[in-house]
Amino acid sequence: MARACTLVGGTLVALGVVVALVFLVAIARDDAYGRAEMASQRNAGNVMYEAEFGAARVRRGFQLVGVIGGVLVGLNGTTLLGLGVVANRLRRSEP
Repeated sequence: MARACTLVGGTLVALGVVVALVFLVAIARDDAYGRAEMASQRNAGNVMYEAEFGAARVRRGFQLVGVIGGVLVGLNGTTLLGLGVVANRLRRSEP
């Protein structure tokens, strides 16, 4: 059981870090958000630019949820990893 917790926990930590980094890179490379925001500010009251900026905000929201999800998966993996380490130590200390 300790080995399984350690293995699954390590996998989840790695997966969470990868997912969070992928979405952080997606946020960093999203130039369309900045352009849509600037166009919406320059053309206040224009429905087309405001709708484009609204779509960009929805996309940014999904990207942020991806980062948060990756972090949470990594934290769950860390918990399992710690549980596996503790279970392994308890197993070794028994006679």
